[in-house]
Amino acid sequence: MRAALADLLMIMLIFMAAPRAQAIMAGLAPDSAAARVNPNSDLTWSGVGSVVVNGAPLSGVVIAGRFVLSAAHVVSGAPVNAMQFVLNLGATQWTSPIESVVIHPSYSFPYDDLAVLKLANPVPASVPIYRMYTGAQTTGLLLTLVGYGSSGNGGTGVSVGASSSVKRIGANVLDALQSTVDSSGHTSRFFLYDFDGPTGNGVLGGPTIGNTVETGVAVGDSGSPVFVHNRSVPQLFGITNLVSSPAGGTVNYEFGTVGGGIIASDSRFSAWLQTATEGTLGSPAQLDVPLPLWSGVVLAFVLVILSMRYTNNAPPPNARKLTPPSWTKSAQNPKGE
Repeated sequence: MRAALADLLMIMLIFMAAPRAQAIMAGLAPDSAAARVNPNSDLTWSGVGSVVVNGAPLSGVVIAGRFVLSAAHVVSGAPVNAMQFVLNLGATQWTSPIESVVIHPSYSFPYDDLAVLKLANPVPASVPIYRMYTGAQTTGLLLTLVGYGSSGNGGTGVSVGASSSVKRIGANVLDALQSTVDSSGHTSRFFLYDFDGPTGNGVLGGPTIGNTVETGVAVGDSGSPVFVHNRSVPQLFGITNLVSSPAGGTVNYEFGTVGGGIIASDSRFSAWLQTATEGTLGSPAQLDVPLPLWSGVVLAFVLVILSMRYTNNAPPPNARKLTPPSWTKSAQNPKGE
């Protein structure tokens, strides 16, 4: 118990001045930022897009036909006309303005750091809509990180800038689950991992999963999704929102850096996500599809039949109408509204 409390205190101290998280890093050479690029022809991750705010590319993920989930700090304070959402679908770049933004009501960075963006246009039908993770939340889960942003080698730090047309992919192992990461008194649901070097040297322990696979986050992918495969299907586990240096101070995004985010799939957020997506979480957009030409003929036929039935059952000329009473509101609020 004493050791566990000491570990928790250490992690809290690490995150006291945690900056926002942003990028997918590579291992030591010959691994490289270029080797971590996910081709835009790979439809598996084509629902991961770039949330561009004031020209800066960050990240988000499609969770319904017209809704994207990202980190609140990505969009907080920015007008919607300064935002757009970009998807890379093969050789085509699809872009939509943002119609509105809903930030979690308990947001206080890094706590409950989630925002739902409503798109002005529904995403194309070929784009996957990711469902929330439904499995157990346990340490040891294999996490898949996909996002836009800067990159570089874990031995030297960031060397390649962010771009809304380039997304990268990597993996890590969930090392810790916590409700707090500082002494603010706030609580949320956090997942944490460390960027182990080729031999495994992360402050949170655990072995490396390989130089060309293991990754961490750095400058440009705040709001990026973290997936867990549940029965071979990628489900959305959480949203990246913070990083920290194990020694405190300036983060260099090299091996040993601790990263993490909000467990968006936790039941704590279920009702809010349903409301923010207007009840469409996990569903495609409802499109206005024109009726076929023959439907007009069917409708006309039905109207003729109904007209004949009404004529045959018309009331006698001297029949009295039963007038309903005047309905009033059962109660008014104190303001009389």
